[in-house]
Amino acid sequence: MKHCMDNIAMLFCELLQIALGHSMEFSRVPSKEEWRELFLLAKKQALIGVSYVAIEKLPKNQKPPRKLYLQWGVTAEHIVKQNEELNIKAISISKMFREAGFRNVVLKGQGVALYYGIENLNKYRMPGDVDIWLDGSRGDIVSYVCKCKPDCKIVYHHIDFPEVEGVEVEVHFTPSWMNSYFTNRVLQRYFDQNKEWQFAQCEDEVEAIPVPSLAFNRVYILVHIYRHLFHEGIGLRQLMDYYFVLRQGFTATERDYTMRILRSLKMERFTSAVMWVLQEVLGLEDVYLLTSPNEKEGNFLLKEIIHSGNFGKSDKSLMRSRNESDLSYAIRKLRRNFRFIRSYPSEVLWSPLFKVWHYFWRNRMMKTKAA
Repeated sequence: MKHCMDNIAMLFCELLQIALGHSMEFSRVPSKEEWRELFLLAKKQALIGVSYVAIEKLPKNQKPPRKLYLQWGVTAEHIVKQNEELNIKAISISKMFREAGFRNVVLKGQGVALYYGIENLNKYRMPGDVDIWLDGSRGDIVSYVCKCKPDCKIVYHHIDFPEVEGVEVEVHFTPSWMNSYFTNRVLQRYFDQNKEWQFAQCEDEVEAIPVPSLAFNRVYILVHIYRHLFHEGIGLRQLMDYYFVLRQGFTATERDYTMRILRSLKMERFTSAVMWVLQEVLGLEDVYLLTSPNEKEGNFLLKEIIHSGNFGKSDKSLMRSRNESDLSYAIRKLRRNFRFIRSYPSEVLWSPLFKVWHYFWRNRMMKTKAA
């Protein structure tokens, strides 16, 4: 880890491990300037709330300067309030779609937050929008959503829904996708084979957020992180989500099954990289590892995580200029993705073909919607 992280990143990892109960204090006391940088890094990685839980545990002589401490606390309490409101709204949104005839589950987000079982960390996880997977054909879902929002935008895996009480909602036809045509077929087959159980187990859920099974999330959440690596960048918050998914536990048989699926998706190398990051940065115990950690790949992935931040908002290569054309932006993103070609050649090489196909597919869908 020392080879790919500076002093601030090292201290931040210590802070996260304190929040997760693996440590009680820093190895050394941060300076005032280091504390300011830690706050900015926590903000960049969307871990302000979680890191505040760690700060509350620190001995008095290791806490941040009072002004920053208060600012951190106010921001964390705002996150708590947001989570309380969004949990209620997520249940309401699920009920709305169920009443419209669509069984559903809430993907990632507030659903994954339910796994944050220690120190009330679920309250401090940075919330976002609501991603909901509906049980229905793409045509039926598009037809329903267009009645609610005629100008809705469609992409391969989801369609935008009108905001519900100020909450952005993404309605999924399928949880995710892959660039490779062949690997995507394997992934979509996996989703098709497992969707009935996901929806059936939540059919009678009316007072809680309906979520996929743990077995499903062990595959899906990692696929989601993998997709973000190429399209939007990933941050430590997403890795922490997966940390808590794995810490729910699994049997040796369940581990073997999960790895069999991930190998079929050509994700074994990525999985080994994630295992290294989860263990090195967040302190994940051996018993919760899906496969042996790969230090070389893990270091490479960690550099990307530190550089990109949450949703890649700190990666200039992912930012679109005001007057930049679609073509120019797409080419620039493709160039950026070529730095992953040694580790993940299939997804990198298929990416341009997927983007061209998706461009024409999306135009056809938009025309069909308009008609």
